[in-house]
Amino acid sequence: LKAANVFLFSSFSNLAFMIEIAQKEMQKFRKQIQDLNWQRKNDQLAGGAKLRELESNWVSLVSKNFEIERAIIQLENEVTQLRQQQGDENKENIRQDF
Repeated sequence: LKAANVFLFSSFSNLAFMIEIAQKEMQKFRKQIQDLNWQRKNDQLAGGAKLRELESNWVSLVSKNFEIERAIIQLENEVTQLRQQQGDENKENIRQDF
């Protein structure tokens, strides 16, 4: 009986030792996975913040472009009106010369 107990103890102690090592390794992997997931989450949150910032800048630039286009159209209209006025004044001066 004692020999059987020694045999069982030696057999299962090896198995128990291997299970303990496997559990410690599994805990180590779980910790690494948790750390990796935490880092990925932080990276995604930072990326989201950067995307929101870039989108805001893009909207601002599009608005500025629209304002510039409106100003260009207004200036072109003013130039056209000034040319017409200048043309009318030149015609008037030519008539007065005759």
